[in-house]
Amino acid sequence: MPAKEVLQFYGLDSFFGKIWYAIKFLWRFFLDKLIFITPIKSWRTVMQRWRGVKIGKGVYIGHEVIFDRVFTDQISIGDYSSIGDRAIITAHANIPSDTILKNLYPRTIKRTTIGKGVWIMPNVTIIPGVTIGDEAVVATGSVVTKDVPPRVLVAGVPARIVKDLAPQLAQYEEK
Repeated sequence: MPAKEVLQFYGLDSFFGKIWYAIKFLWRFFLDKLIFITPIKSWRTVMQRWRGVKIGKGVYIGHEVIFDRVFTDQISIGDYSSIGDRAIITAHANIPSDTILKNLYPRTIKRTTIGKGVWIMPNVTIIPGVTIGDEAVVATGSVVTKDVPPRVLVAGVPARIVKDLAPQLAQYEEK
């Protein structure tokens, strides 16, 4: 994505805005690389917060998870959710090369939200703008292209509801 478009999105078109964003981008880039080799799970979570991802309490982030590298602040994760290894969670999509396809697929930036108590298994991809409801489960290897209701299990490419978890979870609720 051209830096000019990113700066416009954040309202940082001025000279000092460009300098500020360059420093911020380099800091996030450094943290991103450091997170990949960090063996301590709590450190991964803290560093992702430093990068700008909005993360609730008690969240687990697996190894080699990729959060959007430009719009990290457009991603939020609710309390006690778990993100499996090598998941990819994005908040923007664009074609970086100069092609006429940009006319069909323009740049999009959309908030991506993961609810509370969600379990995202390994190798899941979540596209920009998706909301995953509380206590939902996303099966290994799924590609989430639409919102996921609370308390369901989704699987596949694209992910589809395969099981309603609400009846089973009801027995564990406090009365």
